[in-house]
Amino acid sequence: MLLITLHHFSLWAQGTRSDRLILQGKVGDAFKSLIYLPLGDIGVYIFVMITGFYLGGKVISNKKSIKKVLMIYAQLYFYNLLFLIVGLHYHLPLNNFPKLSDPLNPFNRIPNVMMSIFPIAFNHYWFVTAFVLLMLLTPYINQVLIKIDKKSMELLLAILIISNGLFPLLNNNVASETVGLGIVVTSYVVGAFIRRFIPKNPKMFLIGTLLLFTNTALIYLVAYYDIIVLKNRYIKIYTGLFALLAAAGLFLIFINFKPNYNFYINNIARHIFAVYLITENIFIINPLWKYFTFDQVTNLYLLNVYGFLSVVVIMIGACTLDILRSNIFRICHFQFKSVTNILEYK
Repeated sequence: MLLITLHHFSLWAQGTRSDRLILQGKVGDAFKSLIYLPLGDIGVYIFVMITGFYLGGKVISNKKSIKKVLMIYAQLYFYNLLFLIVGLHYHLPLNNFPKLSDPLNPFNRIPNVMMSIFPIAFNHYWFVTAFVLLMLLTPYINQVLIKIDKKSMELLLAILIISNGLFPLLNNNVASETVGLGIVVTSYVVGAFIRRFIPKNPKMFLIGTLLLFTNTALIYLVAYYDIIVLKNRYIKIYTGLFALLAAAGLFLIFINFKPNYNFYINNIARHIFAVYLITENIFIINPLWKYFTFDQVTNLYLLNVYGFLSVVVIMIGACTLDILRSNIFRICHFQFKSVTNILEYK
């Protein structure tokens, strides 16, 4: 989540600065201002690999899958309605993204409102939409992953990685875009494959290190070329195959560490998904990140230090808010059970 939010700092808080620097011919400075941009999808893929690592080898019932989806949806809907109320109260723009408006579709005339009320149908957050669909599919995906042998799973992975990781980089989105359900399913299967077939040993640690640094370096080299030479900050190669391989490398490094349980880390982890839900809310994106543009800072190295610290503060604030939300849910659940028990007793 740290990598994802750092990516959003570069994308949303520094995007305008980088565009301005490119127009001024200061392309080197533009690259420095977007230094965290390639990290986002590495973080996304790791997030899903963790899910595949722990769930991919289990029998998941439809009931359990739907329960998981409802838990995600309840958290999602809480923030959607909260920020919709905030947005309407403070007269925030109802259409931050005009290109989403379709004159032939009246439901898209006010996408901020419709996306807040129907977040999955209108794809408010691409990752949440893809993750919810993944959770609904896990009972069926896992039936395959549990029974399949190593050779067949390697072939399955090859098909998924090529169609969902490589093809989108070639503008072939028939299986998935560079951000979509296909690449999320691929990451899930990678996590499950690592759990079943990859041993924990120094060799795998070295392979993971090689995958991480080689692919991250390649992504940054292409980003450098796109910004410096092509003068374009919308870099596609940081998504898809190379980010997937970098994420797999980082994952291999960490699974070779000695397992350790920490109550505080686990407790924070329960609320970390809220960082994404809050910072990427359609009403919050612009008002939030405009406070972290740091336009007065001209030293770009210092800018990125400020950006890193700001992201840490944002994550702490979002987790704190979600702890409050969790307590509200707990109180409401307790009250509902109490009323239900009283009615059943009568």
